[in-house]
Amino acid sequence: MMTKRLMMMGLMAVSGWAMISCNQKSEESPQANLNVHARAIAENENQENARIISGANIISMDVAFGNVNLKGSSEGDSDILVPISAGTDFQLNLVNSALPLSKPLGTVMVEQGNYSGISLQFKQDESLTEADKMFEKTFLIEGNVNEQLLSIYTNGEEILNAAAEGSSLSLEGNQDVYLNFDLNRLFQEVDLSLAVDGDNDGTIEIEPTNQDGNRNIYLTIIGNLQNALFITKN
Repeated sequence: MMTKRLMMMGLMAVSGWAMISCNQKSEESPQANLNVHARAIAENENQENARIISGANIISMDVAFGNVNLKGSSEGDSDILVPISAGTDFQLNLVNSALPLSKPLGTVMVEQGNYSGISLQFKQDESLTEADKMFEKTFLIEGNVNEQLLSIYTNGEEILNAAAEGSSLSLEGNQDVYLNFDLNRLFQEVDLSLAVDGDNDGTIEIEPTNQDGNRNIYLTIIGNLQNALFITKN
């Protein structure tokens, strides 16, 4: 009986030491404090006073999304998902009057280490009315081309991954992290000057229902969307 008691006490002591050791290791893990932003990147092709990309003047861009998570690996673990502003849906204007903008998404504390990207889901805002330009849309770009109004949009609610440049970002200390929406990448191999106003309503529309006959251009843009999203530290 005495031997069993001594064995039990020994096991309890070892278990207690292991728990304290794990807690101390967790408490001592270096932390990174991240300020996460979303921003548009758009480089002019040929004019200083306009945002000319793929033959069109881009004036505004709005995007609606949620379920934003930092993805990566730390201390050998993979598939870590760290929510950014958990439960928050965003509707952001990232290009206004042809000027690319940056908007805050939130601040998050994570273990110092390498992270591979940010995942997000395009989400419609069901509280909007038909009078709102983002009604039943998740992504909207407006501008003009061939002396006509231009509207490019989707209503899809896809989950997308914005990969880190160079496959991973090493995060430590206090840092800014940017979720980039790159319009030049989005319009890669697209000539917006070829888009037409098929229904003659005065606006050239590139959208899912093909009402103006621009389906091929739409599919190319949507195919570029994943590559247009990426994260950086500057």
